[in-house]
Amino acid sequence: MITSRRLGYGVCVLYELATRKEGYHSARAIAGGYRVPEAFVRKILLDLRRAGLVTAQKGRSGGYRLAHPPQAIKLGQLLEALEPEAPTLVYGRQRGGGYTPGEDCPVKAFWKGIEETFTRALAESTLADVVDRSRAPSPKRAPKAKGTAPRGRKKTRK
Repeated sequence: MITSRRLGYGVCVLYELATRKEGYHSARAIAGGYRVPEAFVRKILLDLRRAGLVTAQKGRSGGYRLAHPPQAIKLGQLLEALEPEAPTLVYGRQRGGGYTPGEDCPVKAFWKGIEETFTRALAESTLADVVDRSRAPSPKRAPKAKGTAPRGRKKTRK
């Protein structure tokens, strides 16, 4: 995958703010849903606030909310806010180092094209696109038939 943790969780943070009820939401509440350290989410939110994507309010009822409607927030703005450099592809597992094509690599132009396509797709996509796709039913899961018993352990009577 080409996304960093910051970018991946940045999309999640914006998604949470877009799908929650009106008002301000704490970094703790947002972080808790993803089992991510609150300090990490706070750093992301600080960068998003600096970029003008979220607003913050201090105090007991404070927190963060979107500064614009989801249709007006491009993921390219998120990329610029969270990534100081343009993303580069790492082919293979990042922990193991992966493969990064050198300047003399004959297929570097191919991989560079994929990077550009990814960056362009982010620039053109909005937060509303993320919300719409996330709410759509997954094609892999069949809808539950009415009247069927839930899967899992059966409850026993005592």
